[in-house]
Amino acid sequence: MTRSFKIAALMTVTATVWVLSGSLSSQTAEAPQKESAAQQRASEPALFRVQVTESQAQTVARHVQLQGEVDAARSVEIRAETSGRIAGLGKAKGERLAEGERIAHIAENDRPARLEKAKATLALRKADQAAGLKLRERNMLSDLQHQQNKAAVVAAQAEVRAIEIELEQTAVSAPFGGLLSARHVEVGDHVSVGDAIATLVDDASALIKAQVPQHHIGELSLGQRVTATLLDGSIIEGQISYIANMANPATRTFAMEARVEDSRGLRHFGQSARVEIALGDTAAHLLSPAVLDLDSDGKLQVKTVNEAGEVASHTVKLLRNETDGVWLTGLPDSSRVITVGQGFVRAGERVTVVAANAPTEATAQ
Repeated sequence: MTRSFKIAALMTVTATVWVLSGSLSSQTAEAPQKESAAQQRASEPALFRVQVTESQAQTVARHVQLQGEVDAARSVEIRAETSGRIAGLGKAKGERLAEGERIAHIAENDRPARLEKAKATLALRKADQAAGLKLRERNMLSDLQHQQNKAAVVAAQAEVRAIEIELEQTAVSAPFGGLLSARHVEVGDHVSVGDAIATLVDDASALIKAQVPQHHIGELSLGQRVTATLLDGSIIEGQISYIANMANPATRTFAMEARVEDSRGLRHFGQSARVEIALGDTAAHLLSPAVLDLDSDGKLQVKTVNEAGEVASHTVKLLRNETDGVWLTGLPDSSRVITVGQGFVRAGERVTVVAANAPTEATAQ
């Protein structure tokens, strides 16, 4: 073997060893990197799987529901203004009376005779005054006597008027048109001043009455529409005509009245009713009650998932219940609402959104 051949063979072996050593070192360096990446993936926390529903806000009418009643706009108990025996009665209870129509008549007794006597006395006092004036013109009557004559005429006139008023009060009449709701006397009964004779109800208009909770009172104003649904299903509508400015100290509620201008078709007052007060329109979501949760303060909340897969918590208010869900406010107009798994995740936590038929248990991703 020549010297040049030996040198060439040695260089070939050296090059081969060098190449092989580089390849082995590269494989040795890649192995720890692959092992480190696997360990990192294993150390990442498992993301909880949740199911969501896409919900879009809708414009709905806001209203507050209360328990109330429907009463007549006016109801008065008519009482005797003079004493005496009931000599006659007008229409029976339940019938309609016109304004000024007679309800009852109290016996006049000696009042007409007393009136005639008072009128005669008045005529005599006027004659005395006229004669006194002639004597005074001739300085034959003192000023004192003249003043006494004038006072006697005034007293006689007052007596006549008092008996006339007493006679007018024997006729008990309706102060306004309405229904004779009750009659408390019969013919032959004796009444004194202040005794109840009848109850008259003005059925031309009605009042819807309710007690409004304090957290809704600021949303009410005069003229707002109010609807009352009676137990038989009939519905009447009115407008708010009165809002109390002082709360009931026992219930912390405010009295509200709405006037119904035409209630001729309503013949029974004092009925219980479900009262609804319109509060305007708002944007709300119709969701299942199952999505509701409570926050640390005990307020209703709903959890959603944003585009980054993070959970967000929203405090919501319940507008009203429907047969197919509840109307809620407080959510963004477009929301991905968590329907399954919301009780196991917190705001800010990253989650994985899965299909409705997929399991929601925590798995490594």
